[in-house]
Amino acid sequence: MDLNNLKSDPIVVVGGGFGGMATLQALLAKSDGTSVILIDEGNRFLFKPLLYELLSGELQLWEVAPQYSDLASELGFIFLQERIVEIDELAQKLITSSEIEIKYSQLVISTGVVTDYSYLENLQYFACGFSNLNDFRIIKKLIATINNSSEFANPIVIAGAGPTGVELACKISDLLQDRVEIFLVEKGDRILPNCKSFNREKAIDAIGKRKIRVYLEHYIKSVDKTFLELSSNDNETNNFIKIDYSTLLWTAGLKPSKSKFVHHFSNENQKIKVNEFLQMDEYQNIFFVGDITFYEKAPFPSSAQVAMQQGSLVAQNIISLRKGNELKPFKFEDLGEMLSLGIGNASITGYGITLAGPLAFQIRRFAYLTRMPGFLLSFKSSGSWLFSKKIINRLFPQSP
Repeated sequence: MDLNNLKSDPIVVVGGGFGGMATLQALLAKSDGTSVILIDEGNRFLFKPLLYELLSGELQLWEVAPQYSDLASELGFIFLQERIVEIDELAQKLITSSEIEIKYSQLVISTGVVTDYSYLENLQYFACGFSNLNDFRIIKKLIATINNSSEFANPIVIAGAGPTGVELACKISDLLQDRVEIFLVEKGDRILPNCKSFNREKAIDAIGKRKIRVYLEHYIKSVDKTFLELSSNDNETNNFIKIDYSTLLWTAGLKPSKSKFVHHFSNENQKIKVNEFLQMDEYQNIFFVGDITFYEKAPFPSSAQVAMQQGSLVAQNIISLRKGNELKPFKFEDLGEMLSLGIGNASITGYGITLAGPLAFQIRRFAYLTRMPGFLLSFKSSGSWLFSKKIINRLFPQSP
């Protein structure tokens, strides 16, 4: 591909997560003929809410993590698997690690977040997150090792009882069929502190039916290769628990991905302060999307839902900017939440539904699959679900 033969400077999106892909799709839907380039270090888009179903084998890799090259062929954008090392705002160009220079007309930065291992010294050497395909492979191998072993296995410890921690605990518990105990550690006084009350109640029920022990108002004070120490929030010297563990899964925090080329934009929390239009005031043709953004007057929640809504708005604002029209401010619309609670089980609050159980699991799965980027992939994924005889019989049981 010869970038020098483009008819005009392209619109460039850096980062192919939820925000980046939402921006791309919305731009291409209202294309004025300008080329759109996606730049990402990886080769696959990862639909993270369905990573639990990939772990259990309920979904396949192509359904959860399609390749950018396939999406590019279908949707009509240009994909570069590259790492950005420098941005020249005045010259409006990017430089990659391969020394490729890419000029842009508008730039969207959506580099996302990674697991934050900074809470404890050397934590990254002893813990595994659950935010990418490498994490998935590590946990998948762990489950296979435990299930294929006749020896006693030490407990799995999961730090953080937010959605990721709770969903992961339930799914792993089902996959291990009570072979080992799971310890779920939460510094707060309840699980899922920011979730809907209905979903929290259903999660408590799901945990109670499994070999999961919850430690509320506790945190991990120290960890090494074989032992970790739990301490209660009151920090009493004699109020701690020493655990000989098999694996530590860290879901207790995320941080913006380290990108040196945007370091000078970031605040002390590594986030980028944006205006209501998701721009920096200094550079009107640069937009930011997703968990890296911070708006002082109305902080955004950190979620895929927010990133996708931001991406759609940024695409509209780029089109308006190119036409000389007024930009629209970002306003988050909470559409509800869906939780996976083990194999074949889920809880939904929102979308006009309050539901838990197997049907909620099927609705959740179908809702997510229909949001996959690209019509062909979305149709193929949701179609494979919809036309399953087992699902048809479950949703529409026939009279005897």
